[in-house]
Amino acid sequence: MSEETREPSVESVIVQLDTGSILLPRSAFLEVTTRAGAVQTDHEHADIPWLEPTLIWQDVQVPVVNVHRLLYPEHPAEDAQRRFTRLLVMQAITQPDRLPFYALEVRGTPHPVRITPQNIYAVDEADASPWAWKVKASGVTSHLLRLDAIEDRLLELSQPEAV
Repeated sequence: MSEETREPSVESVIVQLDTGSILLPRSAFLEVTTRAGAVQTDHEHADIPWLEPTLIWQDVQVPVVNVHRLLYPEHPAEDAQRRFTRLLVMQAITQPDRLPFYALEVRGTPHPVRITPQNIYAVDEADASPWAWKVKASGVTSHLLRLDAIEDRLLELSQPEAV
């Protein structure tokens, strides 16, 4: 008879932060790890609160973005809560030769969701930032990260200072 029409969808995850949550395509990250499972290096950019010390992951130095501090700079996370954080190791897409990977520091465990055009929509544009758009997906209000903007900023920070 007739084939069932498949609705377009994206396998995604919703991940809790200290405040709110983020929505990511499942294909964007490679692994979930913790600081205990990674070697931490010295902090090079103490003046950028959302940029954490890099970690060594599979023999590669990986910059770490604290997503809570990136999205909520006016609401610092409690240091006591930081011991429960996880790192989502991301595959970079804009310039993988210069920035092959980076990590997003989050609070929760990724929860899988299937996103379709019917279960995602934009929330008030006043909540948008250079780093994310606010959306409601599968009934959960989340930040849809602008991974391209995050990667571009990490690439800028990795440039040697002009003398």
